[in-house]
Amino acid sequence: KPEPLPEMIPIIEEVDYPPHYLFSIYGVDEPVGVSVSLDGERIFVSETGGERLIKTFDREGEPLFSFAPPRTRPGERSPVYMAIDSADRLLVSDRLQHAVFVYDLEGNFLDSILAPDLTLSEYLAKHTGGLPDGSVFSFNIFQSDVYYQKPGEQEELLPAPDRTDWAPMGISVGPDGAVLLTDVFKDVSVVRQLPAELMTSSNWQIFDPAEVSFGGQGQNKDQFLFPNVAVSDSEGRIYVSDGNNGRVSVWDASHEFLYTFGRGSTEGTLNLPRGMAIDDSDRLYIVDAVGQDVKVYDVSGDHPNFLFLFGYLGLDDGQFQYPNDIVIDLTGRLYIVDRENNRIQVWSY
Repeated sequence: KPEPLPEMIPIIEEVDYPPHYLFSIYGVDEPVGVSVSLDGERIFVSETGGERLIKTFDREGEPLFSFAPPRTRPGERSPVYMAIDSADRLLVSDRLQHAVFVYDLEGNFLDSILAPDLTLSEYLAKHTGGLPDGSVFSFNIFQSDVYYQKPGEQEELLPAPDRTDWAPMGISVGPDGAVLLTDVFKDVSVVRQLPAELMTSSNWQIFDPAEVSFGGQGQNKDQFLFPNVAVSDSEGRIYVSDGNNGRVSVWDASHEFLYTFGRGSTEGTLNLPRGMAIDDSDRLYIVDAVGQDVKVYDVSGDHPNFLFLFGYLGLDDGQFQYPNDIVIDLTGRLYIVDRENNRIQVWSY
């Protein structure tokens, strides 16, 4: 009679030690943003050098394909931060186009958000009587016309919409599907929230979210100087990497200011916080571009508790030169943008 199998050693979910370096993904030119598909099989990287493409890799780091906004040249685009929503759509902010481009996971262009209350498909629908399925359209902010073609018809032009005073930067999708955007237009510096019920819709020909924003330009505790990214935790609290103020600003789910953290002279002090991510254990990972590392805080309680940091300045494996962004997949893998080393570093526990 065989002996019974011993009990499995329980997996310890809470770890208070840094992850370890696995490998790097090369073939990117001055990358700034990274995102990963919900199944973890595709990694998307935005680059600000070279052709300024969005490049796609598999889980092992092998290149798959690249893409860019239709009818744009490299000097007319600058993709930055990215996020994938619950419908497997890739949202990409573009600093030069002043828009958020929307693609499927094959890199096919679907739509673009031209303003907090306007999409390209909505603009076309209002002026053409509606866009049937299968329509193709595009808009380059440096051109004077919108191109569109309905199924079975010739391509046509429409005058470009008026430019909107906004500059979307950081982008994230919360657990409920709501989208957080940082807006760094001139003296604005706010965080905008687009509601889940609108963002999860498959049709944006009607795009009329209520105006929801918070913050403002400045150095006061409830203001920002070039906010990079905003992310939310399991309690609905929102964390904003307030880059040029050298801190993280925390707000409740009703957009009321709570507190800031990150300043000082301790090991967890922030220099230039950029990209951020929160894992399932409510650990907040903050990429510090000047500190050349990633700092990790436990934010499950009433106030953040610094846990550890990893990485330091250098060219070797596990070292950074101006890291800029981070994303965590469902298996706990971390993908970190190592901008000046022209690579994406992959870490794991």
